[in-house]
Amino acid sequence: MTKFLVLAALLFLSPSFSHGAVWPVEKPKLVVMIVIDQFRADYLSRFQNKFVAGGFKSLMQNGAYFPLAEYDILQCMTAPGHATVLTGAYPYQMGIPVNDWYDQKSHGFMYCVEDKSTELVGLPGAHEHEGISPKNLLATTLGDELKNSGFGSKMISIALKDRAAVLMGGHRADLALWNDLESGKWISSKYYLKDGQLPPWVEKMNGGYKERCEWFHACAVNKTVEAFKGALENYKLGKGKDTDVIALSFSTHDYSGHRFGPNSPEIEEMTLLEDKALAEILNAVKKQVPGGLKNALFVLTGDHGVAPKSDFSKAAGIESERINEAPLVKEIETLLTKDFGKPKSGKWITHVVDFNFYLDEDSVSDLKADLTKVEDDIKSVLIKNPGFAYVFTRTEVEKRKLPPIMFERQILKTYYRGRSGHVIAIPKAFYLNENKNKANHLTSYTYDRTVPLIFSGFGIKNGVYADKAEVVDIAPTLSFILGIIPPALSEGRVLKEILRSTK
Repeated sequence: MTKFLVLAALLFLSPSFSHGAVWPVEKPKLVVMIVIDQFRADYLSRFQNKFVAGGFKSLMQNGAYFPLAEYDILQCMTAPGHATVLTGAYPYQMGIPVNDWYDQKSHGFMYCVEDKSTELVGLPGAHEHEGISPKNLLATTLGDELKNSGFGSKMISIALKDRAAVLMGGHRADLALWNDLESGKWISSKYYLKDGQLPPWVEKMNGGYKERCEWFHACAVNKTVEAFKGALENYKLGKGKDTDVIALSFSTHDYSGHRFGPNSPEIEEMTLLEDKALAEILNAVKKQVPGGLKNALFVLTGDHGVAPKSDFSKAAGIESERINEAPLVKEIETLLTKDFGKPKSGKWITHVVDFNFYLDEDSVSDLKADLTKVEDDIKSVLIKNPGFAYVFTRTEVEKRKLPPIMFERQILKTYYRGRSGHVIAIPKAFYLNENKNKANHLTSYTYDRTVPLIFSGFGIKNGVYADKAEVVDIAPTLSFILGIIPPALSEGRVLKEILRSTK
């Protein structure tokens, strides 16, 4: 009995069980989520000696810095990356395994944020995509959960790329804003702007652009900062009684990386431009938020990394090649026609993207072919290619007959039936698909999956952390700090080692 009373007393006196404990004690006025597109983990360490005092260096020195955070998914690219950041969910649940896929219902190409039920705002005339929204995102985001909890928080999301802005903003964003590559104007969607009108401050920005600029140029970085500052000021972010969130993605880095490669002087130049841009962002937040930076919380990461260019790898003595999908498709078509007949549409393979091979299931049904056997035929062609490490099919996912260890885990976290390919090939390390890009990313090897992760500001203990951290940990960690439940499909952990008392 005595031991029981002692234990009870200890529990009662423990801070975790204290009658007076509240959660959270305080909240930041503003959360700033920054994603740099194609920002590989080593860029901060490689270029840190050239950073200005108030940019990356400020976050690295005054924040919790995980140099080797990861995406534990099969194919690292823009849409899955940005969808992960504020949902804390893997693609197998949140429904964004790749940037685009073949849709069996419409029998056509489906872009990850395409929505024909809405219209674009701010762009007259025809456009590649009729409408844009988060309809295909099957998860809630941090901003959604803030609003679902009854707080009067504002959620703004900005990027040059529409998929980056939309997938971070979620379903209840006050505004998702992106840039039209052809006109150079900032645009949005009626999903967010019901009256079909851009805010006046956005119209004013657009009026100042006399000509479009390439997204890998310095002026595109400046445009992104200008939009951030405009939203900060015009939505009075950080000045209300509840925490506001603004998400910003620098798409410029991705365009530069694809064009020049990760080992180029151009990628160093772009990183240093973003460093200065970040300093400008921190300064703007300092002026905007009551109490300055101590009442703001910054999170910085990348949406994926990138592989070296093939010629760079070869020069370093590393085996590397480009794999052309077109002759593979031709060989597959010949084999399937021989084994099962000619489909009415004239082709078996409807769409190939990043080694995802899609079939028209109606054609398979018309010919009374066994879908599993058709998939096996495709696999038999692909597995002979020396550039592929493994090949797996939809049926093998369902039966759990998958490539070993890391790949099995990542496939199960990524594969989404109806959006992932019927057959997917996994290239060997440093093997890339053949396309216009000089450098590319689409795998789960370290150069593609590893990104930096920094939390800096309100409630954070500074330091360099070797602990394992994943990008799915961002949303639950922010949710803990803000006193809300994590997004519905979140699977990450709270990074408790970086938290300090806010008393």
